Amino acid sequence: MKIIQIVENLDKGAVENWLVNVFLETRRTRPGWKWTFFCILGRPGRLDKKVLEAGGEIIYAPMTISDKWGFLSFLRRTMRNGRYDVIHAHHDYLSGFYMLASVGIEARKIIHVHNNDEGIPVGNEKLRKLLLPVFRKMAFSFADGINGISVNTLEEFMHGFKGKKPRQKVLYYGIDMDRFDEKADPVGFRLQHGMDSNAKILLFAGRMIHEKNPVFVVDVLKSLLALRDNVYAVFVGKGDLEEAVLEKAKQLGVEDRVKLLGWSDQIPMIMKSCDAFVFPRRESPKEGLGLVVVEAQCAGLPVFITNGIVPDAVVIKGMARFLDPEQPDVWAEAIDRCLGSVPVTREDCLTQMKKSHFSLINAAENLALFYEEKNV
Repeated sequence: MKIIQIVENLDKGAVENWLVNVFLETRRTRPGWKWTFFCILGRPGRLDKKVLEAGGEIIYAPMTISDKWGFLSFLRRTMRNGRYDVIHAHHDYLSGFYMLASVGIEARKIIHVHNNDEGIPVGNEKLRKLLLPVFRKMAFSFADGINGISVNTLEEFMHGFKGKKPRQKVLYYGIDMDRFDEKADPVGFRLQHGMDSNAKILLFAGRMIHEKNPVFVVDVLKSLLALRDNVYAVFVGKGDLEEAVLEKAKQLGVEDRVKLLGWSDQIPMIMKSCDAFVFPRRESPKEGLGLVVVEAQCAGLPVFITNGIVPDAVVIKGMARFLDPEQPDVWAEAIDRCLGSVPVTREDCLTQMKKSHFSLINAAENLALFYEEKNV
């Protein structure tokens, strides 16, 4: 089977990391398959080496999508010359635009929806709203299948469309959970970052942007410090609200209890060194899935989240609390109670997660079986 994946580029994105991990897993189970990654950004990424060493192919678009006809012409030549069995596009509404290049080409054509934010990179809000229904109609017209990373994401994309709909399926991300088997050094982590060896740590991991609501974590920390001493908040990620988080911490007098670590590829070990995962995502639009919430459960962390996270992301029900993103005192009280008595051990959490559809083995097999389905 020959498959082309249309992605941004093979760097830090959650979509691309998931796809590369699935590619590597299917090299073990279906070694004869040929995978090609078509990168619309036209530049190398940090995952390229892994793909090339495992026998994958990478094609870089020589022009940006702002050169609409040049881009579509190059993509069409790539599709036609590659004679792919599967064309799989991963850019939500924008994938409808990509599918124009596939008209008349015989292949299974799949659009994967990863987000609910209805984003199209046109730089103009009026134009974005104008193009959304057009791209969506093209997606339904030219694709054989629409996949979503959660039930909500798929429903939001399909909602209200009238006419013959393509086949729909939820396909969850997969995580390499073996990384959570490694032994962490919680005391060393605390000392390295200037915390007491027995401190309790709240962890926020993700982009430091408005939708993720990281500044609210500082409010939660302030309220929690009124209930117990020796608590810190650690932020892993980058974004335009980093300075706002620090400024809020200074305003509340807790700047010595806030640690910003930037991006890290050591998320499993960081999570296993912390005590609670706090992710106060704004409730509209919802997160497509909330992969960090899944990872936190692998690490055995109790998770404190909002209804901005879809229910699909919660596997271990006893470890998750859905809370109002405007009541820091309520969050602090819930966290304080949980820190005194975590309901499930870290080992049991990881055991349950490895049996779930979020395990890399299960997710890769589900995607491979989807590609192999007949009469779609």
